[in-house]
Amino acid sequence: MISLLSEFRAQSGHRLARLSHPDYQEVVSSSIAPWSPYEGRTSVVSHGRITLTSAFADLVQARQGFISYELPEIFAAPEDESENDAARDLVRLEAEHLTRMFAIGRLASFARPIGGGEIVSIEAWAWELDDPLPRFATGALNFKRWADSDAPPTHRIFVERAQFQEWLAELKPLGTLSNRQVEEIVDPQLRASRAVAIRKVSEQSRAAIDDNRPIPTSCDPPGVGPELLTLKQVSALIGRSSSTIYADEASGTFPERIKLGSSSRWKKSEVLAWVEEQAARRTRS
Repeated sequence: MISLLSEFRAQSGHRLARLSHPDYQEVVSSSIAPWSPYEGRTSVVSHGRITLTSAFADLVQARQGFISYELPEIFAAPEDESENDAARDLVRLEAEHLTRMFAIGRLASFARPIGGGEIVSIEAWAWELDDPLPRFATGALNFKRWADSDAPPTHRIFVERAQFQEWLAELKPLGTLSNRQVEEIVDPQLRASRAVAIRKVSEQSRAAIDDNRPIPTSCDPPGVGPELLTLKQVSALIGRSSSTIYADEASGTFPERIKLGSSSRWKKSEVLAWVEEQAARRTRS
């Protein structure tokens, strides 16, 4: 009886050693369907930490207004070069934002074997990824093949709860996106065109300062803040009626006003960048 008990203990110890060995963790890994953790059917506990999926769900809801259970629907929707694609891009932007925080060490992340076990830190360099979205889709990674999104996951990812909550509390919500912002997400070429227009305005300002020339009308005077325009001034500058300006602003095809108490103004640099944008569109069409 004693010999049988000793043999059983020896075999049990051998099995436990194999289960805790890093090479064996990949063998016992389980599959996690992308975005399934956001369906709200799983609850994973860790002292002082929350899962990456819980943290990401909070971030996306705070910044973009998407509820956790909507994420599987967003990524199951067909490509349409419109709302579906825009929603996916917005989620991707938040994934890149949070990844950047991990990569620069602003936020700490941890890994724990799926099913339970010792929790270890994830080094910042392990967040240097070409495409971080698959990691957020499952909230897990293969600890040995950390850069391979197709490798079977071996560890769940956790974030320090207090640190993440402090960071999230400091973030400003994006609010409702304007049509112009949605257009930029859907149309990369349009986004590039607007960026070029803004750079052109800035370059004109710098050139004028270097050459000691008067500041062009397309630039904000240095040192006094942005130059603001009334509706009448905007109308005279671009040659459009007040009603057309309001209509274009409402449709999202013209820069939005800045609210200043009971009145509102347009930034002159944004209006003239819009003019440059129209010229760029004419050139490419």
